[in-house]
Amino acid sequence: MLLACSFLLSACGGSSKEKDKTKVKFSTKVLRPESLTYNLYIPASLHGMNEVDVYPQVSGIIRKVNFTDGIKVSKGQVLFVIDQTEHRLMVQNAQANLAAARAQMETTKLQYETNQKLASKKIVSDYVLSTSANAYHAAQAAVQQAQAQLDIARTNLSYCTITSPITGVIKENGFKIGEIADMKELLCTVSDNSTIQAWFSYTESQLLDLVEQYDLKLSADGLKDKDGRMAGAKLPKLQLQLKNGQTYSHEGTVTEIGGIVDCSTGTVICKATFPNPDYELRSGLSATLIFPTKMDNVFRVPQTAAVHLQDQLMFYRVRSDGAVEGVICEAIPSNSGRSYYVKKGLKSGDEIVTNGVRKLSNGMKIR
Repeated sequence: MLLACSFLLSACGGSSKEKDKTKVKFSTKVLRPESLTYNLYIPASLHGMNEVDVYPQVSGIIRKVNFTDGIKVSKGQVLFVIDQTEHRLMVQNAQANLAAARAQMETTKLQYETNQKLASKKIVSDYVLSTSANAYHAAQAAVQQAQAQLDIARTNLSYCTITSPITGVIKENGFKIGEIADMKELLCTVSDNSTIQAWFSYTESQLLDLVEQYDLKLSADGLKDKDGRMAGAKLPKLQLQLKNGQTYSHEGTVTEIGGIVDCSTGTVICKATFPNPDYELRSGLSATLIFPTKMDNVFRVPQTAAVHLQDQLMFYRVRSDGAVEGVICEAIPSNSGRSYYVKKGLKSGDEIVTNGVRKLSNGMKIR
């Protein structure tokens, strides 16, 4: 019997130890506010500072194409030559009409001057004098009209030679020698890529956070600091991450923050400018802006402390009686992905549970 009792007591003791092993020991953390810099990653599209679409101003057959797609062209460089035959003939015709008009004007001028002399001697009537004067004035107007037609013909002839309006990188639209260029058809686009603009969208809440964090104000003249300077001078430098994962070597600055929030998307269009001395960036590319955002009085908590409730985050706070209560908070994930930065919902000195949170429920005691 003594041996049996000893065995039973030993078995009971083993069961208690097993329970202790399965019992969860919850870790906690007391929160203290921190000042952090958080990198905000924002999709952006790249555009040249000045992009010009080139359209023909006269229609005709393309006789020359003097560039290769994607190369840098200079302002005034000849890009296309449209057949000039018809327009040269129009210039010659206008020159002939102008010469005839000038000859007619000289004839009417002689008649008018002769009638002036005869009228002074009362040889011809005032009616004849007035008629000759009107004929002379009409001839003068005809000369002006013929000159205008010649100017138009010469201008149209000059339009047959299409030059680059700016210095930049050219993108062709597929036109080849022998094809007909119409005035409504885009020939090419020239983009000044010496400086690149990154266009991106800021949400309404992000814009308001920006105003608060950097002590800015919205005014009729745009976003400015309290000294009246444009916001870009106060905002941090930006970096640009390309599609291959590499970070662009030059930093950029915010140069424009749109003044109208799109009601359908809740965003405002902003622009950041990057130098592009080596033409590494091209208009039309997409990239990601790295926007360092300063945050004060936030709490860093481990990712393991969060409970996801659809689109909300909840953390368990330990009360003075040792029980826990769930608190819905406004938080963002850290760039490393290992933590959350809690902006609202918790306060300094709060103690939160950092592990095993899925085993918890409101009012459950952990100590």
